Amino acid sequence: MDLYNGVQAACDPANEWTEEHEWTGLANWSFHQALWTIAEQATEERDVGRDEVTFEMFDDCMRSNLAANCWVAERRKYEDSPPSFH
Repeated sequence: MDLYNGVQAACDPANEWTEEHEWTGLANWSFHQALWTIAEQATEERDVGRDEVTFEMFDDCMRSNLAANCWVAERRKYEDSPPSFH
């Protein structure tokens, strides 16, 4: 949660939320969900490293988060954008 909260706080340092910040927030939440999934699947208590999140895990979370009808425009934009981290 500390990682998520830190990124989220950095998204709006001047209280001037922009479309870019919205994408950063959505990506942050998707990354957090992937980390959480890894932690839940761990067989023992341990620290989870951010390098354990694969692009595929992140992408699955992004697509899941954009699945609702209220995200149609954003989903199209995400699906049409070139992959950055393969």
